[in-house]
Amino acid sequence: MKKASTAALGVLLLIALTACGSNKSDNKDKVSLSKDDKVAVANLEKAFTSSTTGALTTTEAKCVATRFVSTVGVKKLKSAKLLDDKLQVNTTASPSFDTDTSGKFADALLGCVNYQKRLAEETAKTDPTIDAAKFQKCLEDKLPDSLVKKMVVASQTQSSEAATIGKQGTQAMTDCKAQSKK
Repeated sequence: MKKASTAALGVLLLIALTACGSNKSDNKDKVSLSKDDKVAVANLEKAFTSSTTGALTTTEAKCVATRFVSTVGVKKLKSAKLLDDKLQVNTTASPSFDTDTSGKFADALLGCVNYQKRLAEETAKTDPTIDAAKFQKCLEDKLPDSLVKKMVVASQTQSSEAATIGKQGTQAMTDCKAQSKK
């Protein structure tokens, strides 16, 4: 297991590039959670909505936290140092994520947030020359969820492939921006 960055939640959310609503999180998860699971979900939800880098909406945060906790489990999140013994988000140690845990986070995130739509909307807000609809369509082709997941996992696990995978994502975004000018 390799160390995730110190600002793990910020990295989780920044990589996901989230800042406004999406339609993927509208389908509420119907999972049975233990008391500890519910506490962990509430604490992660709070952290995801209060992050200064890429905060999620309340609906998205609840969806991501619920899916992540229900698939990984509190025990694993504690052993990875994301949660402390009181199930609070650990702010004193760097969490460690293995490929499986990172993959499950990416699945939870991508199941709750429409990444390509979010990226297109946020990019168009800061660059008025971009047509958000064209950009989103291009991203759906060149930056599919499968590549986004690889980027999240590689970054969180500090994989030796992180730079190469990150470059693929950056190239896709650059190409799509060029094709999406108004």
